[in-house]
Amino acid sequence: MSGMRRAPRPMPPRGAAAVASSPWILVSIGLGAMVVLLVIAVGAYRGPGPDFDPAPPLGAVPVPERATSVGRGASALPSQVVPGLTPRRTNPPRPTGTTLDSPRPSASAVRSSQPSRPATPTGSAPTGSAPTSSAPTRAPAAPSPFEARYRVTDSFSGGFIAEVWIRNTSRRDREWVARIEYPGGRVVTAWLEGVPQGTFRGAGGTLTYRSGQDLPAGSAVALRFHIEFASPRPASCTVSGRACTGL
Repeated sequence: MSGMRRAPRPMPPRGAAAVASSPWILVSIGLGAMVVLLVIAVGAYRGPGPDFDPAPPLGAVPVPERATSVGRGASALPSQVVPGLTPRRTNPPRPTGTTLDSPRPSASAVRSSQPSRPATPTGSAPTGSAPTSSAPTRAPAAPSPFEARYRVTDSFSGGFIAEVWIRNTSRRDREWVARIEYPGGRVVTAWLEGVPQGTFRGAGGTLTYRSGQDLPAGSAVALRFHIEFASPRPASCTVSGRACTGL
């Protein structure tokens, strides 16, 4: 028997032996697979977000809103809706004297809408009193009763002789005053033709002559004067406020 050799015993694979000798490895692999599947399931699940808008179920028909009126407890029944058509809101007939959702005006608005009474000014005369009498207006002054006509009777170097013909058109005797202006000129002398003389003054080229006696009604007189260093056409000529003609 000593001469016989035993056949070598076959050796199992190392991986299978390791798995068989360590059962916790199988448990760990199973747990890992379950964790992976759980993560995949959680990632695949998606909840509704803020913009989620579920579609209405097929065949659902929207119900119109019920219109209510002030002072009524029961609401009007909605009208029948035909499938496929958009329903329209219909309000019940409005009762007389009733408004829908109309706010009541406030007390301040009612007071402001009322017309205000005009305030009576202090110290003013009451309505209907007689108006106060105004100051009497003065009557316009009567026109001058004299006619006056101006003309130049003689001219020479450095001066000239002029005349103002004066006539009393009133019905009574009147005195008169003649005023003739020659800017820049000089009055040499003045006199009346054929009647008593009056008084004159010549200063600054202005001649002022006052009659010595009243001129009878309807009569006339000629006033003559000598002027130097002036234009034969005076700046102004008046007799008792009436302008001369002939200028």
